[in-house]
Amino acid sequence: MRKHLVALGVAATVLVGCSAPSTQPAASTAAPETTAASATPTPAPAPTQALDATAVATELKAKISSVTGITTVTEELDSNKLLGRPNQYTSAAWIADAGATPGETGIDSGAVVEVFANEADAAARSEYIQGILQKAGPAFGTEWHHQKGKVLLRVSGVLSPSVNDLYKAAFGS
Repeated sequence: MRKHLVALGVAATVLVGCSAPSTQPAASTAAPETTAASATPTPAPAPTQALDATAVATELKAKISSVTGITTVTEELDSNKLLGRPNQYTSAAWIADAGATPGETGIDSGAVVEVFANEADAAARSEYIQGILQKAGPAFGTEWHHQKGKVLLRVSGVLSPSVNDLYKAAFGS
């Protein structure tokens, strides 16, 4: 009896394979045939990394010879107490520049990179600082601001305009 069932199964398979094509295409679970020579591998998507102020500052240091050091801002170092607060920077880094005051921190050291959750928060921070400096007058200092997306680069007005141009070019704003 088993032999008859196996033979019947084989016959059914042969008949289905020889039958006329149906009007609807058969679903196939087999992968389409490709040749090794014509197959182009699809590159894996690059992982999306959160922007980090220290990484941005490190890129600037590689391009600007007057940068002498970088300090990652932590909650303890953040004199503004804005790190991680709503609508404020999510990371920040101080850039020490040879043209600024040695040993200072923050903008007084030369430049600051601040990264925000979104572009609007970065723009609001820039407008706020520039507004205060404009009202207070030059005695309170000046800054150049360069924004690229959600990253704000603040360059101290203590540095010369030509050094600011270097930061601007290196930042790509």
